[in-house]
Amino acid sequence: MISNSDDCMPREHVKLRDAEKLRGRSQYSRIINHSFQVYTFGGYCSGETTDPRDPVDVHVLDTQNFRWTKLNPCYMHEDAVCSLQEIHAKSAGSEKLGGTVPFQRYGHTAVEYDGKAYVWGGRNDDYGACNMLHEYDPEKNLWRKLEIKGFIPPARDGHTACIWNHQMYVFGGFEEDTQRFSQETYAFDFATATWRQIHTSGTAPLWRDFHTASVIDGVMYIFGGRSDHNGQVGDEHLFHTTQDLYDDSLMALDLETQEWTKVEARSPCRPGGRRSHSTWVHGGKMYMFGGYLGTRNKHYNELYCFDPKEESWSVIDVRGTYPTARRRHCSVISSGKVYIFGGTMPNPSTCHPLASPNAFNGNISPSGLSDLSDLHVLDFLPSLKMLAMRTIISDPAHSPSQMFASLSNELPADLRYEMYCQVAPNNVASSGPFRMDQSG
Repeated sequence: MISNSDDCMPREHVKLRDAEKLRGRSQYSRIINHSFQVYTFGGYCSGETTDPRDPVDVHVLDTQNFRWTKLNPCYMHEDAVCSLQEIHAKSAGSEKLGGTVPFQRYGHTAVEYDGKAYVWGGRNDDYGACNMLHEYDPEKNLWRKLEIKGFIPPARDGHTACIWNHQMYVFGGFEEDTQRFSQETYAFDFATATWRQIHTSGTAPLWRDFHTASVIDGVMYIFGGRSDHNGQVGDEHLFHTTQDLYDDSLMALDLETQEWTKVEARSPCRPGGRRSHSTWVHGGKMYMFGGYLGTRNKHYNELYCFDPKEESWSVIDVRGTYPTARRRHCSVISSGKVYIFGGTMPNPSTCHPLASPNAFNGNISPSGLSDLSDLHVLDFLPSLKMLAMRTIISDPAHSPSQMFASLSNELPADLRYEMYCQVAPNNVASSGPFRMDQSG
């Protein structure tokens, strides 16, 4: 249990080096946890081309052996469960397939509620942005488009979504039809399948996209994101400048009273503005990793912690190899472990001094950025077994490729296999020609 600033230091950081490789993709991928499995939905790969009719891809990570698997879901169509091939046969000539199949996308959100994943928003270079809500059932490996009531928020990407009191709260993002940054808050009630706009009091956060949102004790904290100096929609011609604006304020929405307040953090080491970072909640505190400050072309890989009771930020140092500085990654916490996957990193020479200069394995895009496919695990309470295994794995005397065989006389087969899984390649997608870079 985390009780004070000294105890909040995570004990161990695990880098699954040369292993568990999903195709390198940006922050626009979204992941949730379910039992001992982590699911990822879609995302953007600068080196991957897709057919416009391709569905959003689903990959699952077994957190017991760190193996990725690509799934082939079924779809609910006209009250029947159908395969993708059956859907295509029934919907010949229809590009979007009536929304039955969630198309490939990035900049979307995925949340977990009652054992199911809910994917909303995001955009596709062929179809634009989306405002349909899709439900994924991991037990049945089944997608279903939900029939929605109420005012549906405009299609967007770069927004956030989080769960509180049986509702999904969506904030911000970039609305495609009006070409505006949003500062509105919407809620989806799972019990009634109804959307509504939340009419908040107080001063709302600045309009933005690619920020983060986390809920602690009924308060939704918004940090970071990208805005435009001209405002939500620019001038009367809907013109946006190329002057990004990065707000470093921490804003809080009390979801009970629906009132916005600005958190006046008293600590001197509070983080600066950024976008495309990630946050998660553990032990009643919010943690933040990574991100990008476009005005300085700077990527980050510090780990920050915000304590809402003290209203203070702190920088947390961890043992192990830091992930390289990055943006567009995604993260999820499960059973005291944080799984950080993917993202985009700059030239390794700009990374944190504790990061390995060779710790990337993705494609180099036309801009010189690298799409990452690495997986990192931040363990807040590592077991003695895990610490011992990491000591053996990091010993240069044991080659990763020979991990299982070389220790046959020292360790049982199940332990050797577990360590081997942490270092053995697990590629589940092939590479392809480069796509254009994205700006999020």
